[in-house]
Amino acid sequence: MDPLTLAVIAAPFVAKGAEAFSSSAGDKLGAKVGELCQAVIDKFRGDSDAEETLALAQKRPDSKGQQSALEEILAEKLKDDQDFAAKVQRLVDDLQKGGGGRTAFDQRGQTVHGSQTNIAGNVNRPVLSGNFSGPVNTDKSK
Repeated sequence: MDPLTLAVIAAPFVAKGAEAFSSSAGDKLGAKVGELCQAVIDKFRGDSDAEETLALAQKRPDSKGQQSALEEILAEKLKDDQDFAAKVQRLVDDLQKGGGGRTAFDQRGQTVHGSQTNIAGNVNRPVLSGNFSGPVNTDKSK
């Protein structure tokens, strides 16, 4: 996953913190969010701009402006450090899978039961979804 996308997915978890997720999702997912938060805190340590941005995002986790600033700095850190990016990717994957359970969290922290498809942007062509085996014909005339 590219650093910006990964940052956009991870930022809400980091901004809201482990406590918020523990109360609604249980200790297992709360622990994963805590691990993600700690990884970001450790990475931001010593960078005063990053630390301040994180503190402001955690103070106002529902602020789109604060979250965008956190996403930007987090994306830079992910791009510059492949080991950090791999760790964040692993934690985000675990969170999206629900830590092994059936309940998962999407980018905005909403509870999702079962599978989910997110479509964003200007979609003006057919959108295909599902499991495909073999060639897929998108030509309507055939």
